[in-house]
This record gives sequence, structure tokens and C-alpha cells, in this order.
Amino acid sequence: MMLFKTIKFKLTLWYVVILGIILSSFSFFLYFTLADSLYTGVDNKIKTMAEIVVSSARSPFGAGTSITDLDQIMTERFGIRPLGRFIQILDESGKVGGRSTNLRDMQIPISVQTLTAASKGKTTFETVQVMGKYPLRVVTMPITENERMVGIVQVGSSLEGVEEALHELLIILLIAVPAALLFASAGGLFLANKALRPVDEITQIARRIGSGDLNQRIRIKRVNDELGRLASTFNEMIAKLERSFRQVRRFTADASHELKTPLTILRGEVEVGLKKKRGMKEYQRILASNLEEISRMSRIVDDLLTLSRADMGELTMVHEEIKLSSLAREVWEDLQILAQGKGVQLNFMDDGFTTVEGDPLFLRQLILNLTENGLKYTPSGGKVQLKVEGDRDQGVVRIFVSDTGVGISQKDLKRVFDRFFRVDQARSRETGGTGLGLSICQWIVHAHEGQIAVESKVGKGSTFTVTLPLKD
Repeated sequence: MMLFKTIKFKLTLWYVVILGIILSSFSFFLYFTLADSLYTGVDNKIKTMAEIVVSSARSPFGAGTSITDLDQIMTERFGIRPLGRFIQILDESGKVGGRSTNLRDMQIPISVQTLTAASKGKTTFETVQVMGKYPLRVVTMPITENERMVGIVQVGSSLEGVEEALHELLIILLIAVPAALLFASAGGLFLANKALRPVDEITQIARRIGSGDLNQRIRIKRVNDELGRLASTFNEMIAKLERSFRQVRRFTADASHELKTPLTILRGEVEVGLKKKRGMKEYQRILASNLEEISRMSRIVDDLLTLSRADMGELTMVHEEIKLSSLAREVWEDLQILAQGKGVQLNFMDDGFTTVEGDPLFLRQLILNLTENGLKYTPSGGKVQLKVEGDRDQGVVRIFVSDTGVGISQKDLKRVFDRFFRVDQARSRETGGTGLGLSICQWIVHAHEGQIAVESKVGKGSTFTVTLPLKD
């Protein structure tokens, strides 16, 4: 029963049904076309013979007329013998005046309607049963002189050859069409099996993937056909799923590690404080350290919540016109105290043509995160520059955040936007970062249909470049 529910069976069935309709239609067309051609050929031949007989008549055949051998007359006058033809000559009343010898004692019947049509000068074709199992095809043609009918010629021909030919053709078609459909069914099933074999392979691989094996891939033999493109797309989907699951596992492990560290510190300091009585200053130091770790955990949780809501599409963006240079200047002014406390020079530059459409809160967070990032990893005496410039020719606004900090190695540049990724030298826990700031920056930029890139050299600093569409 399962076979009848498969696509292979349905494809083969439809193929056979359509082929059967085509072959049946062709068979009907062939049969009736051949029948019409054969009957027309017989009609033309007996009509020609009748015209020859009519042209040989010189005077009407009365009742006393006796023609003993019409075959001999045809041979003498025209040099032909009417083989396979039955010729009968009648007078105007329908009485037989002469017949070919092959009719012997038989007579070709003539109906009242045919006799009436002949009296009006019309030639009539009809099929009559005279002898044997095969009928005669008869033409009745009047003999006229001075626009008056003086006699009638009937020429008949047996339809034995026509009907036997049609009968043989019918038998051939009744055998050939079912045989062709039978072979077509076997061939269709073979082709369907071969064509759908990659689909079975895809199904088997999908089952293995369902058990957790994301390393499986479909072997592609022909990429340019439909199944090849399907297999290629399926492989791309598996690769994306594998990367996504790997990122989820790494993200879960990193999040657990980031949250475990402050919790371990909190637990250790509380246990130390509870072992014995301590002075007020010691308790204050323990509480201050606990508050610092709690603040760090709060920042991690807030950033995780932001990224999680962003991934689920639950964050709503406000779209309004914003002077990006004014927004950047506010961030620059707010961070001056932090820069002075670290002994880092913080500069700002803009050209005024920086109107964009977007959410002011998220764009402010973008600039703040990038600038704070530069200040955190730039040593005392260094310099951080925030620059905003518009490019009307290309229709974009660019934000540059450059620092003279420790820099990032080339092998780590591709991963700086990964969640919880830290470069050993520059992303240490002492900076207070969560490892999620640049991931949030990347999401904000993409949400505003922009691009973010980074260039860096170890020991010389880094430059982050954000490109956003310019508002006309």
C-alpha cells in the first residue's frame, strides 16, 4: 500500500495516463483518417469506372437491348478489364439492361431515393449488402442525352480489402497501445527512481541530522539541474545550522563562564567574611567588592537581554531625522571626564552634513560603546579621536573611532564582533567589559541598514568605521 502513496508511483501514473491519452488520440486519428482515405479511394475508382461506362453509351438501352458481355465491350473499346468491379446498366425505369459477368445471377439493388436522385441528374454513393460478408460500395450515375436521363449506370466494388486493412490496423493498435503503455510504465518507474534517488538521499541525511550529526552533506553530481540546486541549497542550510548551533553552544558556555566568575567571587568573599568577626572597614571592602561584581553581572544580563530581544525581533526602532554630528558631540562631552581620569586625549571632528534616519537612543549607544571601547584600551598619554563626516557623492555618513591603544592581531579581527570574544591583551576582565558591546554595536548598525568594519595593528591602535545611509 505504501507504493501507491509514493511520488514515484504518482509520477509514473500521471506519465502513463497522459501517454495513454496521447496514444489513444493518435490511434483514433490514424484509424479514421486511414478509413476516410481508403473509402475515398474506392469512391474515386468506381466513379471513374462509371464515367467511362457512361461515356461509352450512344443511345438509351431499351427493354429489348441485350448486352451479353459488358467486360468484353470495356476491353475492346478502352483496353481495360474491370477487375474487382461490378457493373450494372439500368434503363430509366430502373430495369436491368446489362451487367458484368462477375455479377452472375445477382443484381445490385437500387432504392427509390437513389432512382429519384438519378432522374434529377445526381450521382449517388451508397453501401449495400449483396453477397458474402463484405458489403459493396456502389455509385449510381445517370446517363443523359439532351438533358434527359436515358439510362443508369451502377458500378460497385467490394469493401473486403478496405475492411480487412482497417481490421488489421485495429488489431495492431489494440496490441501496440497497451504494450507501449506497459513498457512506458516500467520505463517511467525506472526514470522516477533514478530522478528521485537524490531526494531519498536528502531524506536519509535529514534523519541523521535529526539525531544531531550536522557534519553530514549531500554529494552533488550535477549542480545545474533542479535536484542539484536543491541539494546545494540543503547543504548551505545545514552549514548555516551547524554554525548557528556552534555559536549557540559557544554563547551558552561563554555566558555561563561570565556569570560564574562574579558569582564565585561573591560566594568566596561572603564565606571569608562569615568565618570570623571583622572590623567595619573590612566589611565595607567586602560589600564594595560584592557591589562591583553585582554591577558587572547586571551589565552582562542587560546586554544579554538586549541581544536576545534583538535576535527575536522584539526591539522596536524609532525612525526620525537625527543630526549625527550633534549626537556624537554630546557623547564626546559626556566622556571627557572619563578620558581625563585616564590621562587620554579625546578629540572630536565633524563636517555638519550628517543627517540620518534612525533611533537616537540606539545610535547614541553605538557611538558611546565604540568611544568607551577606545578609551578603555588606550593607555595613559594616548589619544582617541571621534570623527563624523558626510559623503554626499556616495550618499552615506561615516563615523570613525580611532585609538592609539594596544591594537588587535589579524587573526582576531574577524571575531571581534562575536559575543563574549576577547583578545587576551586588550579584553581582560580588569577593563570591566562584558564582551558584548561590539556585538550590540554590530546589531545596531545592521538594523539601520549600515556597515561596520575595523582595522588594527598590534601596538599601534585600532580604527572602527561605521557607514550609515545619508538622509536626503
